Amino acid sequence: MIGGPAPPAGPAGPPSEPRNWFYLLLNLASVAFVVTALAYAVIPVLEQKAAEAGHAPPPSPLRDALRRDGWVWLLVEAGLIAVLSLASMGLDRWRQRKKEC
Repeated sequence: MIGGPAPPAGPAGPPSEPRNWFYLLLNLASVAFVVTALAYAVIPVLEQKAAEAGHAPPPSPLRDALRRDGWVWLLVEAGLIAVLSLASMGLDRWRQRKKEC
């Protein structure tokens, strides 16, 4: 045979469970939190080093907003992570109970 044996007709294992989309949203919120936290911590240090070297960084609305409201962004993202964590665990538990009945 050219190309090897044919794949089996049906699924090889037990049927998979439906995806829990809260996990994807939780991962995205977690990545956003990490990026925001790093920016909140690193950008002021980079600005200070640039100022010490005699090169003032150009004005940036994003840096200004991060300096002014970065802590609020972090709180909102942390709250979102908490809500999505509880939602994903709740959905998993609900599906498990539904499967048992």
